[in-house]
Amino acid sequence: MITKYNITKVLVAFLMFLQYAANSQHATPYSIGKTYKIHSKILKEERSYILELPSSYETSKKNYPLLVLLDGEVNYHSHSGILNHMTQGRQIPEMIIVAITNVDRNRDYTPTKYLTNLNGSSAVENHKTSGDSTQFLKFIEQELLPEIESTYRTSSFKTLVGISHGGLLVGSAFLSKETSFNGFISMDPSFWWDNQYVVKQLERTDLNQIKDKRIYVSTADKFENFDRIPHVFTANINSHENFNTTLKNKGFSPSKVALEYFKEESHWTVALLSLYNGMQFIYKDLKMKNSSNSSVEEIVSYYKTNYNGGFLPPERDVNNIGYQHLRNDAKKAVSYFMLNVKNYPTSSNAFDSLGEAYMLSGDKKNAFKSYKKAFELDSGNKNALKMMQQLKSK
Repeated sequence: MITKYNITKVLVAFLMFLQYAANSQHATPYSIGKTYKIHSKILKEERSYILELPSSYETSKKNYPLLVLLDGEVNYHSHSGILNHMTQGRQIPEMIIVAITNVDRNRDYTPTKYLTNLNGSSAVENHKTSGDSTQFLKFIEQELLPEIESTYRTSSFKTLVGISHGGLLVGSAFLSKETSFNGFISMDPSFWWDNQYVVKQLERTDLNQIKDKRIYVSTADKFENFDRIPHVFTANINSHENFNTTLKNKGFSPSKVALEYFKEESHWTVALLSLYNGMQFIYKDLKMKNSSNSSVEEIVSYYKTNYNGGFLPPERDVNNIGYQHLRNDAKKAVSYFMLNVKNYPTSSNAFDSLGEAYMLSGDKKNAFKSYKKAFELDSGNKNALKMMQQLKSK
């Protein structure tokens, strides 16, 4: 696992690169996302969001998981960088990123009208619009997500990410009956809100309503700038602990909830570390353990029952398993390669591997068909062409 210190070095280097690029006389614009607008009948206003498609989207026909990021105007660029780095390292799958920008975060992210600050002082002015998160979640579920899903190829797995009041909204969504999200990353959330309203809400929630979800909560412990009122921030930390304890006491699977402390981070600096560790936690079971010793049926069952069936067995992993069996049992290897051509019907490599397995098992007719399909999918597949020519000459 990359430590927080290494991540910090990477981020510093990345920011230095951006500064250099910006100052270069020969610099050209570089864009990683596009901004769209949607009129919300529920909120009675126009909303904006930034959308970023995976790099393979245009050349692939597969469906991608969704990640919805709150406070998009602040978090999008930094969070997108971390996510793309993790994707390139195969720590998480490629995904479609939707970053929602703010209009009134106090209104949209809080579940109740609460006119008191964390330190107990009056917030009549600052919190006067608070308490409408139910409507905002309806906007996401009934207007924003349908627009995204009708326009782009999405899978059934969705993750919601937010910090502070945004983290509070993530907690509310986690407990909602209507949510279609499966993964939740709540970064140093305002669970203190309204005397820990979200914890009380959790106490009333049926376990069956949330048992298949995954949630990661982070806590920032470094409050050197607020040493005169440490009890205020201890109250927020306590709300995180109470949420975690209540969840486990209800019988929620410990493997699907994580509370992580960052004692050297502040509320501002905890975000990127939380995102990195949170995404690792959400996707920690995506790669099937001991898959190399599993049958095709076991592999299929695992991916159908995990992550809401939103992911197929990885083509590369199944291909490797097939080749492990190819050395000793070509007919058994065929079954693994058949799984790949079923799941990835546009993959030339999948059909090429199947052709090899058929060839070694003595089924030259199906070997030729498989190589022919591999070549049709990719005319640059020289091996498929070579094997077709060899099979024709026999």
